[in-house]
Amino acid sequence: MSAVVPVTGSLLTGCSGVSDAAGCGPAPSAEVRQADLYGNYSGPHGARLDLTAVGGTSVTFSVKSWPREDGPEILADDAPTFDGGGVWKPLNLPGEDGKVGLAFNGPDTSVRGTTVTELLVGKDDGHTVLFARLGDPDVCRTFRLTP
Repeated sequence: MSAVVPVTGSLLTGCSGVSDAAGCGPAPSAEVRQADLYGNYSGPHGARLDLTAVGGTSVTFSVKSWPREDGPEILADDAPTFDGGGVWKPLNLPGEDGKVGLAFNGPDTSVRGTTVTELLVGKDDGHTVLFARLGDPDVCRTFRLTP
């Protein structure tokens, strides 16, 4: 199974020197296997993503201080956050740019569909990063997670 999304902890408010076709964020990567993504990642304002293997094809995740919304406002210091978890899986076909989907579970269903649930897999300075593009593509803003 090809894989996908390492979440990493840095914040971009402008375009980086390395860019993809959209010109925003790290260069996308399809050269990642699912097993390469297990681990702990951190992002802006204390956001954490932990990708864990349960066994077989089941892979779970947990988040702490995860943004409640999915727009550029999540980059603000006072953006609302939550803690939770669920199951993650690659959303790309082999050879396509890496993309990871996060399916949250638990009692707080209000965040489903309003938070960051898809992350792109990229490379920055030789390291795998997970990121989401936020808002207007003409104004480069990304939510980045690093190991």
